[in-house]
Formats: sequence, structure tokens, C-alpha cells
Amino acid sequence: MQITDSIFDPELGCTAFTVERITYTRSRSGTTSRSTTAQALGCIHPGTPWEQGDGSFRNPKGNEMGCPRRSAALSTGTPEGSGTSSFTGPDRIHWNGKTWRVIRVRDWQTFGYYQAYAVLMQE
Repeated sequence: MQITDSIFDPELGCTAFTVERITYTRSRSGTTSRSTTAQALGCIHPGTPWEQGDGSFRNPKGNEMGCPRRSAALSTGTPEGSGTSSFTGPDRIHWNGKTWRVIRVRDWQTFGYYQAYAVLMQE
């Protein structure tokens, strides 16, 4: 059995959610933004702390963690000033009446999926 079979199995928690990506464009007259959304399927689970490069663990207190696993990549955004006038903010996951902001993405494309960590946004 492939891992993607489990990711898309409703009995193991597969659910539909919306991914929003905001693209910002700078010009002489200011910054404009454009939002695009896409429907996605994957598993969303409570997050656990993960190890940082310095051996410490991170799990922001007071924020619920979402952990969607899906077949298409999520993004933490592109940096401002990366050589173009456009950049993106972190993807936002809309699910169950709440919005999460993607803060880390792990590429498991070799096994057919991506894993993302996200923090609950305060509305």
C-alpha cells in the first residue's frame, strides 16, 4: 500500500479544505494583492513539536497546529526582494470554519506527498 492511499482514505481522516495563496505586487503606486484559492484533499491532524536545526523543538504555545498532508505542495511564501516585483505570503488553509497559516513544509514527494505545519490565525 502506498502512503497516498492512506492520505486520501476518508476512514483515516481525509478531508476537503481550501488553500488560499496571496500574491503581492509592488509598483511605484504601491502594493497590490491578489488572492487565489484551490480546493484540496488531505489529512489534517493536531501538530507535534518538531526539531529545529539547533536541537531545540518548536511548537508555538497557544496555537493549534494543523498538519495537512496532500499531493500538491503548500508554500511558506516567497521572500520580498527576491529579484522580482512580486512575492507571495504563506499559504492559508481554510478548514472547519478556521484559518491556519503555513509555517513549514516538508517535501516527501519521493513518497507522493507533502507535509505542512500551520498555526491557527487569530481572527
